[in-house]
Amino acid sequence: MGLNERASFLAGGGELGALMRAFDWTSTPLGSPDSWPQSLKTAVRIMLTSRQPIWVGWGEELIYLYNDPYKSIIGGKHPWALGQPTRIVWKEIWPDIGPMLATAMKGDEGTYVEDQLLIMERNGYPEETYYTFSYSPIPDDDGSAGGIICANTDYTQRVIGERQINLLRELAARSVDARNPAEACRRAAEALHTNGRDLPFALIYLAGEEGGFRLAATAGIEAGHPGAPAFVGVDDRLPWALGDAMRAGDFHLVAAPQAGVDAPLPSGSWDVLAGQAAIIPIPGTGESASAGALVVGLNPFRLFDEKYR
Repeated sequence: MGLNERASFLAGGGELGALMRAFDWTSTPLGSPDSWPQSLKTAVRIMLTSRQPIWVGWGEELIYLYNDPYKSIIGGKHPWALGQPTRIVWKEIWPDIGPMLATAMKGDEGTYVEDQLLIMERNGYPEETYYTFSYSPIPDDDGSAGGIICANTDYTQRVIGERQINLLRELAARSVDARNPAEACRRAAEALHTNGRDLPFALIYLAGEEGGFRLAATAGIEAGHPGAPAFVGVDDRLPWALGDAMRAGDFHLVAAPQAGVDAPLPSGSWDVLAGQAAIIPIPGTGESASAGALVVGLNPFRLFDEKYR
């Protein structure tokens, strides 16, 4: 489609502006851009010139349009999502956003949420995200709601960062007055239990005189659970290869923590089991080479990157 005077509202807009000018809109319910309602043209112009992540949905299917700043939100769905129905673009979060969109499309009032948890699938895996956004109805030329415009702010890193800082504070506050290793383990486990999203379960083992490891405290999982044995030998591999982690002296990722465990491991604050676990050596002091190990289930909706580590 060439850019004529009647479609000049698509001028500029960076990559998305160029994609929208080249897109065959006649293959969608929107039809040729020069025939779009004036209210849609105005909304799209606002979107393309904005530096805030914005998307617009139009018509009964809420055909999807978005701007360059929104690419960071839509991730791997770019550029496929352009021109698709919103229900298809965000099928994984439709139960969350569908009712809010339906309210906005009544035309009487918009919706607004802060730090909304959405499990998005943008890059090939389900991901924990938090957004503050609003759905505002766009009136059609006849006065009814023809679509919605949505402005977004990504607060994922802030929410997760605050959660991690709060956990560190809990650990410091609860363990500072511990009088012995057993009490320190118990208090630490209580602190770890406050963050069921990043640590669905946790086990603290202390090295025993017999050469293995004895369970000292748990969080989110009961002692006696098949995944929380009272004793783990130094050469055991299941359920936890504590000896290997201690010898390596570093994080040991467990890719399939459910293997060798006859009962489901706890999922913490999620309804999905942890897909990974980590074993972290607890260094000893003085002449002791090592005091024990911490075993934690990992958030199924976060990549185990350096920040999470």
